[in-house]
Amino acid sequence: MFTRKKSLLFLILSGVLAMIATVLFFTNHPAEEGEVDAAVQPYYLNSYEDSRAAFRSLAMHWKSEGAVVESFRVPSAVDDDLTIDTLYIPPKGRPEKLVIIASGTHGIEAFTGSAVQRYFLERILPDLDRTNLGVLAVHAVNPYGFRYERRVSEHNVDLNRNWDVEPSLFQATNEGYEIVNEMLNPKGKVDLGSMDNRFFAVRSIMQIVQHGMPALRQAILQGQYAHPQGLYFGGRTFEPQKALLEPLFKKTAASYSHVLLIDLHTGFGERGRLHLFPNAIRDPAVRARLEAVFAGYQIDYGDTEDFYTTTGDFSEYMGKLLDDKIYLPMVFEYGTMDSQTTSGSIRSLHNMIVENQGFWHGYESDDDEAEAKRRFREHYNPTSHIWRTKVIHDSDALLRRSIANFLSLKD
Repeated sequence: MFTRKKSLLFLILSGVLAMIATVLFFTNHPAEEGEVDAAVQPYYLNSYEDSRAAFRSLAMHWKSEGAVVESFRVPSAVDDDLTIDTLYIPPKGRPEKLVIIASGTHGIEAFTGSAVQRYFLERILPDLDRTNLGVLAVHAVNPYGFRYERRVSEHNVDLNRNWDVEPSLFQATNEGYEIVNEMLNPKGKVDLGSMDNRFFAVRSIMQIVQHGMPALRQAILQGQYAHPQGLYFGGRTFEPQKALLEPLFKKTAASYSHVLLIDLHTGFGERGRLHLFPNAIRDPAVRARLEAVFAGYQIDYGDTEDFYTTTGDFSEYMGKLLDDKIYLPMVFEYGTMDSQTTSGSIRSLHNMIVENQGFWHGYESDDDEAEAKRRFREHYNPTSHIWRTKVIHDSDALLRRSIANFLSLKD
């Protein structure tokens, strides 16, 4: 009798939650409120080519101060003009503190990352004390994803699941992923009007009730190395970026005692909020330094059930690479979809599933393709002038304050 009552309760609860999720899934969000600063909108450009040209032009202005400008061509079977562009600006005096600011690890996210980088180089860096401060800007870590508006590389690799100093990374297993593999990676052409897509929220909420949100979030987002056409595939070997950039990181950081990494991302979290994610830092000394540098701002360490950890993470790799330095990693994540909520996380996941399915299997109609790609672009590159204004304004305040704090660190 207890088992039957429990099963009935489960069905009732699942049904109620499924109905709520479906309503939320198809409910339009209220109009955004906030200011629009017309002066910052030109930093957001419409293509990889335009963003790269603007970065290169800005980089050349720094050459008069001894800056080093480099371009690394990423090998490709489909495009011979994919480059990662870098700018190293040395300190005016003795090197002590190095800031590395990177964009486009997830390609399409570089529309915002590039805007923030160029704003920083043009409007913030000239005001900072550069006596002992060096800056390395790495533009478009994933140029393929930037140009073709995907998060992943040409090989469907999520670059933020592909970094490590040892290839044993690719032996990592994610048993939880197998539970949701079928839902995450459907076969066949995308039909947004299909029952599977119309009732995606229902299917998702059933999974949440059965397995729990924290376990599902970890299983989906951790990274997986078994399904090359699947979401969050970390690869079977290192992508070319590692061999191209690793010597640069080592050479540039060699003469510095402290390194602050700022890795720019969009997508996860509360819309319009700049989240700080250092990816589960457990060392109390590193945490203390991060708290000092980002004093006054909330840092989400990813060690509660509301967050997740990843394998092959770029910021963690950099810590291993620069293990003789005082190293402080921080991901700047500009939220777009309110994915801290259940409905937002379901919407976000659906956008990713449909985009990946369409890439591999095509679309039932031109309308399906146009709508799926529109949703994906808005997910990672919002066109809202209010959102874009807030990103730049919040970045300005945080970068000025945190770098000044970084320069003041004594240990």
